[in-house]
Amino acid sequence: MGQPEREVLRFSELDPELLLKNGNYLYKVPFRGQTAVLKVYYGSRSTWQYVTKTLGNVLVCNQTSFMPRARNRVEHEVMDLWRSRGFLVFDTYDDVVIEDLPEGGYRLFEYAPGLKFVDYFADATVSLDDKIATWRRFLPIWARRHQIAIEERDPRFVHENGDLKHVMFWKDDLLFFDFEMVFRSRSRVREFVAREILAYLKSLGKTVGDEAWDVLVAETVELYPDKALLEYTHDFAFKNPNPFLRAGRWIDRTFKSRAKKPFSKYNVARKLDKYLHVA
Repeated sequence: MGQPEREVLRFSELDPELLLKNGNYLYKVPFRGQTAVLKVYYGSRSTWQYVTKTLGNVLVCNQTSFMPRARNRVEHEVMDLWRSRGFLVFDTYDDVVIEDLPEGGYRLFEYAPGLKFVDYFADATVSLDDKIATWRRFLPIWARRHQIAIEERDPRFVHENGDLKHVMFWKDDLLFFDFEMVFRSRSRVREFVAREILAYLKSLGKTVGDEAWDVLVAETVELYPDKALLEYTHDFAFKNPNPFLRAGRWIDRTFKSRAKKPFSKYNVARKLDKYLHVA
């Protein structure tokens, strides 16, 4: 049986529809009487930048390629995977062809103008009690995904670019997005999860400030079910078994000013460790 015929879309001019340029081009476009988001993975970098970033990803960071078609393919694969396990992600419209765009270099997503976590938690008009309630809602979803990643040794369940900018309220649920790259090693999944935990809590601290952050970190320690995994974040930051990574992080902590910032991954790890070992 042949492939079903795909709908061909024509946009005379995309520039006026530009929604965001953030490493890709996102356009808000009319689609079937409603609105969709056209994501174009090409055009924001030179070929040299794509190649050098890919070499860094693959050879140094244990991540997938930065090339446009690869990022499109990985993002779609991860979205399908997360969706299959009950995590809310964007719907995609894969039965269309966009004229004058490179095959494999774009994708059409549902338009979901939800409220991002980073804007919600930064909003001074939202009470701390409401923020605590929302964080408590987030924690079991977060922990379940981490459990799946570790039990199944599948790094695709780790949110490589996970932070408050990439979670939003949508359809009475919490929606996750931005999956263009993932980690590759099945033997290092626990390490990648620890990295993600620190990244989310770092983002949370920078967004809410010191006082609320202390409360929300305490909530995390109280309600996140895998305390051993939270403890491991300290080893990830300070005692990596790989001597080269351990030395690199020592250099980072000792000589780089960003490592000394209040919400650096090292200070996040120290904060978690403090609350985990409160007498």
